[in-house]
Amino acid sequence: MSQFQQQYQVSGATGGACGSSGAVGSDKKDKMLVAAIDFGTTFSGYAFSFKHDYQSDPSKVSTNQNWVAGSMALVSLKAPTVVLFDENKKFHSFGYEAENTYSELALDDEHHKWYYFKRFKMRLHEKKITRTIEIDDDKGRKMKALDVFGAVIKYLKDHLLNLLKTRGTEVQNSDIHWVLTVPAIWTDSAKQFMREAAYKADIDGGQLSIALEPEAASLFCQMIPTDKIHGSDGAKFAVASPGTKYMVIDLGGGTADITVHERQPDGGLKELHKASGGAWGGTKVDEEFYKLLLKIIGGPVYQKFIDENKSDHLDLQRELETKKRTITPNSSGKITIKVPVAIVQTYKDEMKEDIKEAIDGSTYSGKISWVGDKMRIEAQIFKNLFKPCTDKIVDHIKDLLKQPDVQGTNIFLMVGGFSESVMLQDAIMKALPKGKVIIPAEAGLTVLKGAVIFGHRPVAITSRVSKYTYGINISPPFDPAIHPEDHRVAVGGIDRCRDVFKKYIHEAETVKVGEARSGKHVTLKSNQKEMLLKVFASPKRDPMFVDEDDTEYLGKVVVNLPDSEDKIRVEVKMMFGETELTVEAIELSQHTKYRAYFDFL
Repeated sequence: MSQFQQQYQVSGATGGACGSSGAVGSDKKDKMLVAAIDFGTTFSGYAFSFKHDYQSDPSKVSTNQNWVAGSMALVSLKAPTVVLFDENKKFHSFGYEAENTYSELALDDEHHKWYYFKRFKMRLHEKKITRTIEIDDDKGRKMKALDVFGAVIKYLKDHLLNLLKTRGTEVQNSDIHWVLTVPAIWTDSAKQFMREAAYKADIDGGQLSIALEPEAASLFCQMIPTDKIHGSDGAKFAVASPGTKYMVIDLGGGTADITVHERQPDGGLKELHKASGGAWGGTKVDEEFYKLLLKIIGGPVYQKFIDENKSDHLDLQRELETKKRTITPNSSGKITIKVPVAIVQTYKDEMKEDIKEAIDGSTYSGKISWVGDKMRIEAQIFKNLFKPCTDKIVDHIKDLLKQPDVQGTNIFLMVGGFSESVMLQDAIMKALPKGKVIIPAEAGLTVLKGAVIFGHRPVAITSRVSKYTYGINISPPFDPAIHPEDHRVAVGGIDRCRDVFKKYIHEAETVKVGEARSGKHVTLKSNQKEMLLKVFASPKRDPMFVDEDDTEYLGKVVVNLPDSEDKIRVEVKMMFGETELTVEAIELSQHTKYRAYFDFL
């Protein structure tokens, strides 16, 4: 039995691995505190509020205020998503402490056996995910991804518990309803992976909810008083009026995550278009800068610098983070970036020439100067580092506005840490000259604070739009009028059609939260201990077979059955409107509920 099955036996939830995340059960409602963890690509943090505080002022959400970098003048409301393990793969530190410890180890040349991970969240966006998937540290050494993600969640959980203790309001882990944020564009397997990582952090399935990042931000913005919201034209207005339709543009370090919501008369939010976006976060700007650097000094020199100067490389990353925040469309002249002298020295040692000669021989001759630890770049060149990323975001928004269910949207909510970039704000405002663009104060915290509100009031999201067509594979009697010959199989002397896609829900279909889609199934033999239903997803609205090229096998629904001499008829109900897929199974003769769960890993 896998760990997530054990969790659900202990907690008694019926939803299984992707269990009751949207509809909060009584056990979650009874918790005295809601705490949210925003596990970001570049920065992570937590926020919380007590039940009694939420009832008097829903917008009163607390965060940790004192994440401080040791070597640079960086103070942030989140910590870098960086984690350090010792040579035995035992957790050592997280955030700025992990960065600084690793730098000091490198200065003493004692870092080689340690495991140092940074910006690893996007691994869940890139590939098929399994429980056993491994990720590389900065030296290419591997650890199980579940262990790495679980260690970060556990650190943030323990950090919050210790913070509350120092404030004299000690709270037990069992008294907390935890909310974990994930991008809305993530796959079902990625969401389940994060849930199982939370189990590693001693967070029980029955006390955990998954919140979609742009939805959480949308909920928080409903709570902002009208006098604190300003549009791009300076006008004050609210997004909390019934019938208001607006686009949430959640821009983080790794992804751009975009949804469209409409405020309902009952105060709920209806999703009008399926979540979409791509890997167009703030780290893309960093990548463009490093491409510029490679054009000057070349890959081998840059790699040697990184390998031999870990501390200097960290300082360069922090310097770039600061410059990204301060550059504006009005910046002119030249931008000064403090770069480690070690880069210049490494280039000279390897190439036997001065860095000035490298610049003179590149496309940046006359546009970039480099003396000692100062790199001077023409402002326009630095501003162009944002262009590949902003172009993709703007093009995607324009494409969305052509969709029938999105047309007419003229309010745009920019949230997430990357939304605080003036360069990005300017690009989106210019692309939407007739739209009202809202950037809340502390846009980087809107997801985190909204996730806390989601924990208190998950039913605020009333319906969602399915990103895929979901269903199972069946083998109905073969019909030569509609079934191709290559799918004909003989089963028990009867000709059947294999791999037919039985659809539970269609792509782009609106599903109410809590709405179930049912299917009746009969066990194949007596004394069958469990029933397995294979679940498939397709981006097509009406796929015919599960073996079509773009159809993906997600995993299986597992229904645990009692001992029985007879065949058992079971109604399997799948709920598609939650932040995660949930399932329950009912035996039809006695109407007994059986434990069922999705397994997508």
